[in-house]
Amino acid sequence: MYSVGDVIRFGATALVVAVSGLFGPAVALADDTEIYQAEANVASTARPRVLIVFDDSGSMSFEVDQQRPPYDPNPPDPYDNKFGSGRIYWSTDGTTPSPGSNNWFNASSNRCASSYTLLDEEGQFTATRARRWVDSESVPGECGPQVCPSGTTLRNGGCYTRECRRSFLWWCIEWGDWEYDSAPTQECSDDYVRPGSWQALIASVKSPRHVECRDDEVQGIADNGSEVADGFPRNNVETGSEYGPSVDPSMDWGDESYTFFTSHYLDWLHDESLEEPRSRLEIAQDVVSSIISTNPGIDFGLMEFNYDQGGRVVRRIIGNMSGDEREDLIDDVKDIDHAGSTPICESMYEAYRYIAGDSVLYGYEARGGRDDYGVYDVLERDRRAESGGRYISPTTDCAYTYVILMTDGFPQRDTSANDAIRSLTGKTCDRYLDADDDWTTNCLPQLTEYMANTDLDGDSSNGNQFAITYTIGFTTDQKLLEDAANNGKGLYYTANDARELTEAFRGAITSILSTDTTFTSPAVAVDTFTRTQSRDEIFYAMFKPRDSVDWPGNIKKLRLSLSDGEAVLVDRNGSPALDPETGYIKDTAATFWGSSQDGGDVEKGGVGALLASRNPDTRSIYSDTGSNGALEAFTVDNLDASALGVASMSQVYSLFGAANESAFEKQVAWARGHDAYDSDGDNNTDEPRNWIMGDVLHSQPLVLNYGELGSFTEENPDLRLLVGTNAGFVHLFGGDDGQEDWAFFPKELIPILPQRRRNALSSDNIYGMDLTATVYTRDNNGDGTLDASDGDKVWVYLGMRRGGSSYYALDLSNPASPAFKWRIGNDTAGFSELAQTWSEPVVTRIPGYRDDDGVPKPVVIFGAGYDTDKDGSGVATPDDSGRGIFVVDADTGALVWSVTPAGNSATNLSATGLLHSVAAPVTVVDSNGDELSDRIYFADTGGNVWRVDMPGNVLPTASQDTWQINKLASLAGGGTSSDRRFFNAPDVVRIRIAGTPVDAVLIGSGDRTNPNATDVNNRFYMLKDLQVAPYSTERPNSSECGEEGFSDFRCSLPLTEGQLFNITDNPLNTGTATEQEEALIALNAASGWRIHLENSGEKSLAKSVTINGVVYFTTFTPNDLLSDINICEPLSGAGRLYTRNLFTGAGNIIPLGPIIPDTPSLHFGEDGKIRLLLPPGTPAGDADGDGEEDCTGGVCDINTTLPAPYGNYWFQEQY
Repeated sequence: MYSVGDVIRFGATALVVAVSGLFGPAVALADDTEIYQAEANVASTARPRVLIVFDDSGSMSFEVDQQRPPYDPNPPDPYDNKFGSGRIYWSTDGTTPSPGSNNWFNASSNRCASSYTLLDEEGQFTATRARRWVDSESVPGECGPQVCPSGTTLRNGGCYTRECRRSFLWWCIEWGDWEYDSAPTQECSDDYVRPGSWQALIASVKSPRHVECRDDEVQGIADNGSEVADGFPRNNVETGSEYGPSVDPSMDWGDESYTFFTSHYLDWLHDESLEEPRSRLEIAQDVVSSIISTNPGIDFGLMEFNYDQGGRVVRRIIGNMSGDEREDLIDDVKDIDHAGSTPICESMYEAYRYIAGDSVLYGYEARGGRDDYGVYDVLERDRRAESGGRYISPTTDCAYTYVILMTDGFPQRDTSANDAIRSLTGKTCDRYLDADDDWTTNCLPQLTEYMANTDLDGDSSNGNQFAITYTIGFTTDQKLLEDAANNGKGLYYTANDARELTEAFRGAITSILSTDTTFTSPAVAVDTFTRTQSRDEIFYAMFKPRDSVDWPGNIKKLRLSLSDGEAVLVDRNGSPALDPETGYIKDTAATFWGSSQDGGDVEKGGVGALLASRNPDTRSIYSDTGSNGALEAFTVDNLDASALGVASMSQVYSLFGAANESAFEKQVAWARGHDAYDSDGDNNTDEPRNWIMGDVLHSQPLVLNYGELGSFTEENPDLRLLVGTNAGFVHLFGGDDGQEDWAFFPKELIPILPQRRRNALSSDNIYGMDLTATVYTRDNNGDGTLDASDGDKVWVYLGMRRGGSSYYALDLSNPASPAFKWRIGNDTAGFSELAQTWSEPVVTRIPGYRDDDGVPKPVVIFGAGYDTDKDGSGVATPDDSGRGIFVVDADTGALVWSVTPAGNSATNLSATGLLHSVAAPVTVVDSNGDELSDRIYFADTGGNVWRVDMPGNVLPTASQDTWQINKLASLAGGGTSSDRRFFNAPDVVRIRIAGTPVDAVLIGSGDRTNPNATDVNNRFYMLKDLQVAPYSTERPNSSECGEEGFSDFRCSLPLTEGQLFNITDNPLNTGTATEQEEALIALNAASGWRIHLENSGEKSLAKSVTINGVVYFTTFTPNDLLSDINICEPLSGAGRLYTRNLFTGAGNIIPLGPIIPDTPSLHFGEDGKIRLLLPPGTPAGDADGDGEEDCTGGVCDINTTLPAPYGNYWFQEQY
């Protein structure tokens, strides 16, 4: 049995747990994985702590030719001018800009006071975060809806009344005629100002009004230079108010650090006339001194090698170190001399003891003296770093420390710590080349691995204290340093001169600053989706969150057993797999495809275990590296410069995070599944990695039923599972044996491979192919089998969600041989509006789009995507991309039609009122049953619901005067509490109300990217769309709408919350008969209804489903962040399943456990019953409010049966 404290089960995506409210404001993470991460406000502003281990061995006296002298801000002779003047260049990866770089802004825009002195004196500065100001702008006002006096109804542009002539109980069964009462009123807003904002630096903006840095905010520096008044940045305000007297908690500083360079510094760096020979020590001293000086947002400490054994702490890490303390440290660096041996591992062992607060060991070994190279052990150990013979650990709660080890040689006299490290780690150590060209045992990689994965203070109450190791080989390239960095979850650099050494240190610092300084220990959790095609196979996708980026994923299979009207989920032994009361998968459950009792453990059983036990050389892995994206094997030979669109193989190596050909081949082998970096320490790099499959976070498995293909039968058809993971791979698995058929890896995701492999500690995810796939099938002869030899078609469509801004189409007509069809991105002509691809494509056919034989052609429709501008914590403002929908040819990917703010054209309808991105899928409607979708409904992240009409049988022309878009509802306000956003597709249900056909449009609000927020009052809505056929005329103007007797539903649009009846308290089913009758009259007169989600922070994050007049929708409520919790532990919220009668509002609420629930999966059983499949962790509950449990063990019997013959009840067109 799993306890809630150990396991969080949930259906659909992720939960979010930010506890910053306990400690003050902090920048919110913009994703639903927050619920695994608890962060205090220190998460956004804590200063990294870095210990530099400095090699002062005798070889550091050797000279390096053609090196520049130290930078001089006032040289006697001017440097060769290649970078202009009055500019500040910037970099986000630690490298220095080259001549011709466009990454610069005018120095007059710089408001980062922390950088002023350092830029003047050092020519460079590293900002932990930076932003530029984007001016506010005036936006024309809009007119609100027409409003009628109380007691009247807005109808056909006028206010009408009518009376009930005959009633039964509280139902009116005969109404009188509508009588005109008065004209409606309408309020129009004044023009308003769209607030300005702080955004990332971009190369195209050279003269931003301001460039700011978070360093000023952290250090409390309000100075903005002579041209601007003092103050701190304020977000979402008008230009002129962008600075205020106090820190603005809504500031979103992003997740990138920036290194600033003056043009004068870059002139010095590129002036070849300055070159002269310099010693390695001089170079290292200058570089390290500059790094310490120009990174005031980092607290540094210093260790150096002893003459013979180990190393010592010569300057402890001081939290929030002052300027004087920083200068003292720089003086220490400059006092180092070159002499002695190279005890690399022993020195790192002393670094471990310091960070862990252990006793001093090698720190006592400094003795002072002189050898042939120079004076050794010049600096005394820092006695303030210890107390009573033990080190005072520099770590803080829930945080980790970084170590940068720089050496110029192979280990020498470096074996005395090996036994202690073996005892500490319990691992064997490898042999490496030493300074005498002998192969000697060295335990450095085992030590760094231990430091990166072990709570170094042993106190679980304050979170984990890890140490991450970066290594730099200065004029040396050795496997020992590479393995130490890989095992230590850091990075390995090589450098042969001053410039390369500077960039190596700067690269390490950039990596450190780009990672949250604090982290959390996530609970073991399983994200579960159920997918079935009303057979008895049930598939659960899951993942395990970690405090590093490479999360494992899996898919497991159970079976739904029907007996005597009862449905039970069973394992491969036929035993109940879920606890009937708690809903969790039992520890004793043996899921299909496994060989043991794997239960709900992500890293046991399922397709993941099968993949991890397979020889990677037998896998078929493809990428779009061929001509026009053709699929080719993912191999070293095919991953060349031409295929990846770069100029040289060195750039290919860089994409893979590799320094040379050997490292590149090693990374490719790891990506294919080999344990290329020997993560288990068994000296076998040909075996599979311990776990290969990445997390299945939002990409739910798609079941493809090929029927009686090959040896499969009707009773046992050929089922395949298609799923994307955040490791970047899309897998096809066999539904019968769980084995991988093949995997597809888009080449644009290559840069995430080294990130996943390094598996650095981080509270931010690395995303890949994270969207649920959709499919188009065509069975030519209708035999139920999809066989390519019969001309049958199976095309799938893949998106990326936060992984990117592309859609991919693959031809899986032959499941054993996938083929590339097309890719669409925002770099594709006609798709510049495309943002992150969150909207699951919908396959359908539309009027007017036919082949040469007049047969309607399939199309794919999707929203234009999610604009990450919405990640900000302020009230929603208009977006720059993602605004609209696209209709593309399902076969070729060609643009058929779109609706965006761009101008009218043959393929685009201009909709200037579309201001917010469309992250949700669309919903299509066939009004007349001709198998052509003539209406599209969609919702945006600004709280609006839209309707698109496509009448007739001809595509629009460039005039775009036949098809149209109308805003059906506007349901967000201008304040924080009404900042409602939609991330779900509308659920459109065709009903009759008092004999009148109505399309009920149902949708719930909630910000998927910020599920822990509690400041918005979210709703679930039912909107009455009275126009059940496509509009074929132009929208009437306000004058026409005001004419007496004029009838057009568009005159009532957009609907607003005030026009919707509030059924939250169930007024139609409570109170006296008179009260219920009055409530019913009011409901019928209203334009729909609304339910207030009354829990603090409760939000609807999945599409609803309506069956037999009952609406089922789920919500998520974050936990009370003021409860007594451990700040380093994740905290889940609670999911709920609502059932509501579509006409009366009667219903019940079922608790779903600590999850963000998805749309419940429907199962249509052989016994004719419709059941809901709920995620594991759902406790037993009452669905219909009759006092009896009808939801147990993950199955909910909703007491609805298909009328005979089964199959005529549920209607959904398949294309």
